[in-house]
Amino acid sequence: MRRDHQSAYDDVTTGRCERALVTLLGDIGPWGERIYLVGGLAPRYIVGTFPGGVAPHVGTTDVDLVIGLALGDDSPETYRTLANNLKTSGFTAEMSFRWKRSVDGVAVTVEFLCETDEVEPGKIFRPRADAGSALGAFNVRGAQLVTRDYLSRAVEADRLDGGGLSRVDVRVANILSYTVLKILAFQDRHENKDAYDLVYCLLNFGDGPEDAGRSASVSPIRDEPQVHDAMGLLGERFAAVTHDGPIAYGAFLAGIDDEEGAARLRQEAVAVVREFLRGLAGATP
Repeated sequence: MRRDHQSAYDDVTTGRCERALVTLLGDIGPWGERIYLVGGLAPRYIVGTFPGGVAPHVGTTDVDLVIGLALGDDSPETYRTLANNLKTSGFTAEMSFRWKRSVDGVAVTVEFLCETDEVEPGKIFRPRADAGSALGAFNVRGAQLVTRDYLSRAVEADRLDGGGLSRVDVRVANILSYTVLKILAFQDRHENKDAYDLVYCLLNFGDGPEDAGRSASVSPIRDEPQVHDAMGLLGERFAAVTHDGPIAYGAFLAGIDDEEGAARLRQEAVAVVREFLRGLAGATP
């Protein structure tokens, strides 16, 4: 089964990830206010209630979380506490930034991301490693934007290990910070799923892509140089049906050998991004 196609995803797998998220956030105390959900689990919360007739987001196979770093204020004990809480919740470190635990006999991966000048993008940053902290985070461009542009969503799911139904507040990337992260991720690794996640959110947010653009225009990060550069990249990658963004989107959703369906999806991707950028520009004073 191809990971770069929608057939690799299902509700059962996504449900395991959601249960892992609820368990993790329920066990880390005040750290929950410095953890932000991004990645493939975020679209269902960014979009919210699905519009009538719209297919739900395909889901995810892992959980991506941004850590809000405050280096000047953090003691070594701060990060040791988070690592210890993860272990208490049954997670084990595969790498310092990647933790796993078994859910219904299937491994669920949680990855921690950050943005810092301490290491190069794409490298692992280990805050307070000199003091024995086992926790690390993968340095990703744009990650810290989420700490200033996020939504708060109540998520309810069964805790792992028979812990019962639980409800937690999750800080989720808002439409603009999520779009920045996704277009940068697509540029860096060109995965079909990134193009799909991005277009899905823009297409189904609020009243549609132009409404998503208007909402993004009032974001507190709207005028950040990093956002400006990312929106330019978004326009480039989805400028025409022959570009890699629309082709990746069509390849992710279309059936095997369904060229007509893929062509229609490529056109949809171009139109969605164009409308989003028009709403973003048109609402700017």
